[in-house]
Amino acid sequence: MDKINMSLFLIFCLFGSVYGYETNSKPSGQKDIPDTWCIAKPNAPQDKLQGFINYACGEVDCGVVQPGGQCYDPNTVLSHASYVLDLIYIYRKSCNPDIGIITTVDPSYGDCKYP
Repeated sequence: MDKINMSLFLIFCLFGSVYGYETNSKPSGQKDIPDTWCIAKPNAPQDKLQGFINYACGEVDCGVVQPGGQCYDPNTVLSHASYVLDLIYIYRKSCNPDIGIITTVDPSYGDCKYP
């Protein structure tokens, strides 16, 4: 009886490990909550936005807000922070409440498409 219980326990542990690995993988660009974006608060301090950009670009690819990128223009801290906040929103599944806000209005413009 103890061998059966131990076997079942090990099977459930293995299943839990495999299931946890599958569900905690990095994002594929798909959001858990469709049609929502995290953008910078218009009144957020510029230094906090810039600090967030500096930090976040070490976590995600910020090439799209670099010179030549589809979202470089307008070349403002607010615009770049909005895009980077959304990247982190996808990656971490949370919006920084100090400088970001959730919106249901797609912030994409021109060739700049938010994920």
